[in-house]
Amino acid sequence: MKYIRGYRWHAEVQRRLEGLALPPAREAAIIQELAEHLEDEYERALAAGVSKAEASRQAFAGLGDSSVLAGGLRSVEGRRYAEPAVPGVERAGNRAADLWQDLRHAARMFRKNPGFMALAVLSLALGIGGNAAMFNIVSAVLIRPLPYPEADRLVQAANSGFYPPGGMVALQQQSRTMEVAGFRPAVDLNLTGNGEAWRITGSAVSGNLFAVFGVEAERGRALRAGDDQPGRDNLVVLSHALWQDRFHGDPAAIGRIVTLSGVDRQVVGVMPARFAFPDGSTKFWIPLRLDPRDQNAYWAQDFMPVVARLRAGATLGQAQSEIQSLSRRMIDLYPYPMGRNFNAQGTVVPLQEFLVSNVRTRLIVLQCALGLVLLIACANVANLLLARAASRQKEMALRTALGAARGRIVRQLLTESVMLALAGGAAGIALAAWGASALKLALPAGTGGPDFKMGWPVALFAGGLSVITGLTFGLAPAVTAFGPDLASLIKTGGQRSMGTAKARFRSALIVGEVALAVVLSVGAGLLIRSLWKLAQVNPGFLPQQILTLRVSPEESLCRERSRCIALYDELLGRAKEIPGVYEAAGANTLPLASNIPTIPVVVEGQPYVPSERTAPLFWAGAVTPDYFRLMHIPIVSGRDLAGADGEHSAPVIVISASTARRYWPGQNPIGKHIRPVFEEAWRTVVGVAGDVRQYDLANRAPGQIAGAMYMPYAQAVESSRQIPAALTLIVRTAGQPAEVAESIRALVRRENPNVPVSDVRTMESLVEDSAQQSRSMAWLFASFAGVALLLAAVGAYGVVSWSTAQRSFEIGLRMALGASRRSVFSLVLGQSLRLVISGLALGVAASFALTRVLTAFLYATAAWDAFTFSCVSALLLAVALLAGFFPARRAASADPLQTLRMD
Repeated sequence: MKYIRGYRWHAEVQRRLEGLALPPAREAAIIQELAEHLEDEYERALAAGVSKAEASRQAFAGLGDSSVLAGGLRSVEGRRYAEPAVPGVERAGNRAADLWQDLRHAARMFRKNPGFMALAVLSLALGIGGNAAMFNIVSAVLIRPLPYPEADRLVQAANSGFYPPGGMVALQQQSRTMEVAGFRPAVDLNLTGNGEAWRITGSAVSGNLFAVFGVEAERGRALRAGDDQPGRDNLVVLSHALWQDRFHGDPAAIGRIVTLSGVDRQVVGVMPARFAFPDGSTKFWIPLRLDPRDQNAYWAQDFMPVVARLRAGATLGQAQSEIQSLSRRMIDLYPYPMGRNFNAQGTVVPLQEFLVSNVRTRLIVLQCALGLVLLIACANVANLLLARAASRQKEMALRTALGAARGRIVRQLLTESVMLALAGGAAGIALAAWGASALKLALPAGTGGPDFKMGWPVALFAGGLSVITGLTFGLAPAVTAFGPDLASLIKTGGQRSMGTAKARFRSALIVGEVALAVVLSVGAGLLIRSLWKLAQVNPGFLPQQILTLRVSPEESLCRERSRCIALYDELLGRAKEIPGVYEAAGANTLPLASNIPTIPVVVEGQPYVPSERTAPLFWAGAVTPDYFRLMHIPIVSGRDLAGADGEHSAPVIVISASTARRYWPGQNPIGKHIRPVFEEAWRTVVGVAGDVRQYDLANRAPGQIAGAMYMPYAQAVESSRQIPAALTLIVRTAGQPAEVAESIRALVRRENPNVPVSDVRTMESLVEDSAQQSRSMAWLFASFAGVALLLAAVGAYGVVSWSTAQRSFEIGLRMALGASRRSVFSLVLGQSLRLVISGLALGVAASFALTRVLTAFLYATAAWDAFTFSCVSALLLAVALLAGFFPARRAASADPLQTLRMD
């Protein structure tokens, strides 16, 4: 090593100045100055004739003199001075002081580089904030226990585990492993006698349901065992929301009599705001009516799900075995033949698992996608730090040469990285509050129960993730901070000192970023292509200019079928007279609506032995004349339903085209017959209607639905064997929907002020809502992919730009020797293309394996769709050209003589 004056004293000076926390350049200058001072003092002492040991002692004594160092440096630097260490005695608070010094030094470095700080913090905020927001939702829906005592012991019947009231009672009486309760979700009733009539949704439950859940009422009492017996069941428990909205939070509401669909019920309690079972739309709970004397209601109607609490000592496996055994024995209890396969696959699963089964995969996929965004952000920041580390290599080399331990320098660099990540995490938490509202769009409508408020668990998660992230991306610059030839670095000042291995490492990071961005982009592309194909789907009807309103008279009004028929005939006739209304019709349900009316049927020519199999379930529409014409649903054969198909005429039906193909392939279905299992008279098929996307735009029908039929409203029946009381009025209008809706409301109020009008909406909005979850998934993935591509583009630009700057001497020499500007431009641009193409190849290979998890969210699009992969590849090549264009143009336009002179 070349002799440096005072070098022998550098290590000791470095040790004694550790607490100064000086800027690197200032620290190096002071160390060199003090080392030379010690050299002078040492030589002066030797010249005075003292021994070498005494000369060293006198030199260090001068270093410790306050007038020379402590006072002078304190006044100049404004910082503490580390007193000379006493061998064997550790300075008090050394570790805390070192940490404080590291933090102050890191803060100073960030203030000196605000552009670097802003870019790194923004990258990390996007990654950490998105993951924190998603963690908040995943935690609330999938991880956080349900808000009930011993919630892990709550289970629900699954795999078509539906039972009539009598079956539920049999389970209650015979189960040895479970305390069983039943509930009928989505019970719509009219709340009247307290101002304007309201249509509200609640649940009919067995009296012991609240005891099974282990919850008490906030005010009054909850339902109890026995409240579901005839004569004791005219009770209602209000949700906290309904109590506040309709009863204004009045404590005197307890004990009040309210009228629900013509039945007077006493309010006995108000539940806590957090109780939202079966879902967030539930506004009240009434008792089931368990009357074994009414065999039709007790055994043939309202098949419902059941929940249960495992008894002490019982296991989930025991409960699963028991419910299958009880279901088989229960068949003999039915007063009519039941198929031997009824509930043969029924089982029980943990309640929380059942409640989240329809969103679990969706949320996990989104969390993994955001994890990829965070990895890209980490790689990007690591690249930024590596570029910054290259400019600090002289500083690191000098620190090492002056005695600083490598561990001490690594600790300083990691402290800077963690501080950077914590700043990104703090900004990310601010973004997470906004991002959570966007991510919640991926949840099904009506998801209730979970609390999505940002709380300390999310802050703790973001903080922990920030620390882990900081250590992850900080390792690369910390490990590569030292070069093999420190003396050379000191002499050259670090010019073009980044080695080939380190340059390759930076390039590898960019290749990894691009590969991850490709995976996200392919996923987004597949979802967007699927959404585009979904938007091209013909729903089977024409939704434009259609307004719908739900009219819900009391069921008691329709006990006389003719009264309901007359009511709707009158309403439809007057609705057609409203200005701007062209046509009007009615139906018990709408396409793409959530309610699915079904009836078990017998199909002519199809084998049906009640003791051997259950009857097929048909979607059962009840429509008025003009429905098919108004909705533009084609009649492909036979005839439409007409006004002549009245209450007392021969019973007829129209079936869907797919139903005709399924049951009478290659035959003419006109004249064939179908009947509900509880009727003796056959209904004649008089027409075949075009298929309608009745359930969703992707036409994913529930597995138990085996066909679809339309009945004239005057002849219609529900599973209760009554005519449907509630109908949706459907009008085609060119007027303003709000004005037409108010006119129809006024019309209904004149006919009967106790009949509520609800669910006012256009068919176009219903079609839009049907694709909402597909749309939200597509755009969320597109947002993730956009961020990933932006980060990858910035990273590629940074690497190419830095590499070009490092090769400035080479490029200048090439041009001086005759290389054209075009060749230089191609040279630099080629580097960008090589990086991105390598990442593209790796990403495409990974996408073939990883995007298969998206298959469940795709419509008419394969996970290996060639068009999507081609578009993503073209997009990445455009990113490569953009990232390399500006550095290439800058290099090609440089003056070679000036470049060589500078180097």
